[in-house]
Parts: sequence; structure tokens; C-alpha cells
Amino acid sequence: MQTTLLSQFLRDGDPDTLWIADENSKPLLDTALQFSGVLLSNRWDIAQAAEARGIRTEFCDFELAASKRQYSRIVYPVSKEKAAVHHIINCAPGILREGGELLLLGGKTSGIKTYAQKTAQRFGCAKQLQKHGSDYLSRSQARDTAAGPELDDSEYPQLRQLDVLGGLYSKPGLFGWNKIDTGSALLASHFDEHLPAGGIRVVDLGCGYGYLSTQLARAAGQDCRPFIEATDNNAAALLACEKNFQAREIAGRVVAGDAGSELESKSADLLVCNPPFHQGFQVEGDLTDRFLGQAARILKKGGTALFVVNEFIPLEKKSQALFQQVVRLNKEKGFCVYRLTR
Repeated sequence: MQTTLLSQFLRDGDPDTLWIADENSKPLLDTALQFSGVLLSNRWDIAQAAEARGIRTEFCDFELAASKRQYSRIVYPVSKEKAAVHHIINCAPGILREGGELLLLGGKTSGIKTYAQKTAQRFGCAKQLQKHGSDYLSRSQARDTAAGPELDDSEYPQLRQLDVLGGLYSKPGLFGWNKIDTGSALLASHFDEHLPAGGIRVVDLGCGYGYLSTQLARAAGQDCRPFIEATDNNAAALLACEKNFQAREIAGRVVAGDAGSELESKSADLLVCNPPFHQGFQVEGDLTDRFLGQAARILKKGGTALFVVNEFIPLEKKSQALFQQVVRLNKEKGFCVYRLTR
């Protein structure tokens, strides 16, 4: 129902309509959507799909405050992360024309009822919340008077060094931004024993803020000095990882892409990956398959991939047709670490 409602507002929108599209909007780009406005997304694959459809597109980490445009309407299916939603609500009055409106769409469990109330306070207007089937629509109109106080968005735009990450930079907007993922830490504990000889090329597939890259560079030391290509679909992750590469003087580059789609085939000696299995509010079952397929494509003949996955994911079965050898190295704390060899 939300897709139908969203499609209606996009179809009826003028060229000054802004569609803020995170991963929850992806299914709509596979339809015969008619949209004359601008799409802004923090997801590289969504931005690419929109451009392929001829839609004017911006790929960034919801950097609305830098916009030089004024919009008549903002249409936003709310994200899973509260800080991102608060950030967008905070910025909306500054980029809407007088009389322009912010439309928030979401299901019952998305927090839409609370967001509708908070948006009304931010805009200084009455709360308008309508139910459409099992989903809800919030409407808030911009006024020429001063907006209400900003919501707490955890300083969304700011990269910050976190002691809990060992001094690495991170920010809201990416999964697990303020903690070391248990699975990633387990995977990194195996780096010392599986590093090839010096001069290697390494890929960090789905890099996040760059934890695996920095741990691998530390394990390799000055003798090995690998060249690391880190890639992710999320704009916030790319910003944080790039900052950590600079701060730690890691030899390599950070590349936007969908599960490694923009990396060369047969280019890596070693690949490390903690693949996601959530896509917005949904669990997407084929994400692990996509990451495995790209890993097999990217690795050189004889190359090695180190994967960590939740123990309920049947990685051995999924990878048998792609890799010559699949070895489980560890099973601990609900995770399994595997070595895959081409």
C-alpha cells in the first residue's frame, strides 16, 4: 500500500518535488514510474537506477542543508534510523518554499505517528496524520514564520572519532555506526593467519566505516603493506571509511558500488566481507548470494575470501558452486567465519 501511495504522490508532483529515497524505495524504481522531480538518495544503487530511468538524481548523505534549490514538496518514506529521519525533518523547512509541504509515509511500526507529531512541532503547524490501509501519511506545511526547535538528530552530518571504535571515525547513517560489530571482530581475529605475502591487493566488500580494512592494515604491518579497495553502497559509510583511510594512512581507495559492482574482475588476492542481510525494514534473502557472487568475480584464481555470517545463514551451501574449497574456521557468539578459495 505504501508503494501505491508513494507512486501517486510522485506521479502527481511537479518538477520541484523532491523524493528522498532510501533503500525502502527501491521496488518502485522497477516499475513504470512517472516522476518529473528530483530524487535524492544515500544509496548508490538507487541513485544509479534512477539515473538510468532519466530521473534527475543526487547521491549524497542526505546533505539537504547544502541545497541551493527551494522545493514545492518533499516526499519521504521514513527511514529505519531515527537520527536520519530527525535530520531530514530538521532540514526540510529550510529547503521548502513558503506553503510547501513535507509528506512522510510509513507503516505502523515505522514510528510514523511520533514523527508526525514531531514534524508539526518543528514546522509550527497542526498535526495531520491520515491512515491509508495499513500505512500512514503525515502532511506538514512550511510557513513564513520561524520554525520550531530542531529535533535531536545525534549531530547526523558530523563525522566523529569514537573511543569505543579505537579512535576510528564514524557517524549516524550507517549500520552499527557506534559499535564494533561482533561478527566483524571475530573475522578480524583471523587476519594474522591468513594474510598472503607482501604486495597483495585486498577488497573490503561492504566496508561500512572501514573497521575490517583498518584491522587488516594493522595486521599486515609495514612489511606487507597491502593495497586495499573498500566499497559500500551507503554514502555515510563511504565518507567515514575515506576519513579512516586518510587518518590511518592506508594505501588504497574507497569506491561507491552495489556489493562490489564497480570493482574489476579477478583483481584481488584477498577479500574480506561481513555481508548485510537487512535492507531497510525488510530482510532481503538474496543479499548473501549477491556478495558471494561478486566475491567470486573479483578474486583472482587461487585467491581467498574470508566471510563472517550469522550462524543461521547456510553459507556453505550457497558458496559451493562458486568456490573450489569452503572451510569453516570458527563458530562463536552466533557467527561463523569461513575461508573460501577459488
